[in-house]
Amino acid sequence: MRILCCASSIVSVSGIGVDKCFDDISNADYSAKKAQYTDTAHEVPLREIPFSNEDIKRMLADNYNVALPSRIYTRTALLSMLTIADLLQSSPSVSGKKVVVVNATTAGGMDKSELYYRDLKANGDADATLVQGHEPADATNLVCDILENRGAEVMWSTTVSTACSSSAVAVGIGMDMLKAEDVDFAICMGVDPLCKFTINGFNSLGILSKNVCRPFDADRDGLNLGEGAASVMLCRDVACHVSDGISALCEVLSCETAADAFHQTATSPDAVGPTLAMKAALQKAGIDAKKISYVNAHGTATPNNDESESTAMANIFGEKLPPFSSTKFWTGHTLGACGVLEMALSAEMLKRQQILPTRNFEKVERFSPVDKMEDANLEYIMTNSFGFGGGATSIIIKRV
Repeated sequence: MRILCCASSIVSVSGIGVDKCFDDISNADYSAKKAQYTDTAHEVPLREIPFSNEDIKRMLADNYNVALPSRIYTRTALLSMLTIADLLQSSPSVSGKKVVVVNATTAGGMDKSELYYRDLKANGDADATLVQGHEPADATNLVCDILENRGAEVMWSTTVSTACSSSAVAVGIGMDMLKAEDVDFAICMGVDPLCKFTINGFNSLGILSKNVCRPFDADRDGLNLGEGAASVMLCRDVACHVSDGISALCEVLSCETAADAFHQTATSPDAVGPTLAMKAALQKAGIDAKKISYVNAHGTATPNNDESESTAMANIFGEKLPPFSSTKFWTGHTLGACGVLEMALSAEMLKRQQILPTRNFEKVERFSPVDKMEDANLEYIMTNSFGFGGGATSIIIKRV
């Protein structure tokens, strides 16, 4: 059974749209922008989505005809609704279709829960409605509401939280549901906002860079956090949607997950988990490693991740790697959103036959990523997402 991706959406530091994000990454300007809406005491680059919560509410109402009942919405919920509304602008119609939804997040509704805790600590009391959207499933339920309002029959939904591999894992679940159940579409998503919980947590680990991050550079000193929301629509075949004028973006050959449980927040030096995931993805796709045209690396720019990922790629490909790069110098590390976000960018690379670069790369440690825009003959792309706890997921997509 062929699984195809027939629509995608990205909301990122670039704003709304896969094209917009792709074009900004291809541009030579990668300077960090000052965050406007994120409350933090830490002086570090943050790749913030350039919309306030009120901006998003207005866009949902005015641009996407999404009615918002009166309640408190977390930023995760608003970004989830924004990416699904944008996805439906370019997707086949969901009216009368059976749909499953797999959302992913690491922060859930923490941005509002932080306000509740602040008020409770200061005053001994706080507004309980601030935490009504704390559970990650709140955002997923609101996505389902939008789909049902568009005529879809939502058969099943779930919310995944496996750290930074979350939305890549969501893709695998969506593929399994398409194979196992009588459904037309699987919508796989990832959303994570910037909030104190995330920024303080990563700062406590000492892995936030004070400069624009430098994936795979010998002098890299940490990651930049970003916020993002991304979604893809998967289906068994798009032939039945010709009347919608929709063409498949790519074929999704495999999505495999492994874990080495080496450490709570670090990947093993010998890259057991990532190697197992990449090997399993190749086996499920039924292709040899030599077929991979390009690897969209997890590439966070932390010393541990990039060293481990380099080892994993060498374990799979030998010392002569296919072209690879990381786009996190621009998007930042979007945590639970990065798997789907980078899958969408990879599909766009297949479409344009261009490789997005890793800007800001200067000094080789072991392997050199692509550091400028390159035209290429791209047929198969592997995209990697690794998470805390040793979880690693690899997705392989093919040009159609």
